[in-house]
Amino acid sequence: MRRVPLFSGLTRDQQDLVGSLARPMLLSAGELVHGAGERTRQLVVVHSGQIKLSRSLPSGHRRLVRVAGPGQSLGEHGFLTGGRTLEEAEAAAEARLCVFSHDAIAALMAEHPSIAEQMLRNLGQRLAEAERRLALSTLDVEVRVADFLLEQPLLHPSSQVGAAGAPDDADSRVRLSLSKKDIASMLGTTPESLSRALARLSDHSLITVNADVITLIDLPGLEAVVAGS
Repeated sequence: MRRVPLFSGLTRDQQDLVGSLARPMLLSAGELVHGAGERTRQLVVVHSGQIKLSRSLPSGHRRLVRVAGPGQSLGEHGFLTGGRTLEEAEAAAEARLCVFSHDAIAALMAEHPSIAEQMLRNLGQRLAEAERRLALSTLDVEVRVADFLLEQPLLHPSSQVGAAGAPDDADSRVRLSLSKKDIASMLGTTPESLSRALARLSDHSLITVNADVITLIDLPGLEAVVAGS
């Protein structure tokens, strides 16, 4: 609970109390937390692993909306509106979750308003991210890929032992934690178009690709690709 932003405004004793209200859930890769359109009456916090949230398109294809990692939550929409789930939530790999009933969360919020405030901040950040992606969705795949790479957390130098490149590159590497298929789905394109966009950025000496590790050689150049869109 101490690593979860939703409960960061609580004291250690209060966080321990929150932890006692959670029901643990262990999922294997491919198992569902819930399907789309279900009425679950639960809020889920990811303890370890990743949960992929996707929506079905009118074409029948599914599009990845976001990936919830450790400390992040899902199910706020259902809690706030009482409505059904909007997305299918699937474990990307083995995942450990903490599950709270709506009644437990409502009681906690009544006693600790900071939980509600943090939930609204989380939703506001997701809305801003959704609007940014919507604005980029009509642009070239190369622009979307450059923007995606710039948004990824940089690797710590110690996590790159054996990676190709000079030590000076250590602070400009990102690791793709999702498959190309999932990244392409999130960006509204195909894996083939994603690969071609990465190749073009590499040809322009903006990045180098080494399996799932990408070195951002020219950060201003990548920013210019996005800004010039």
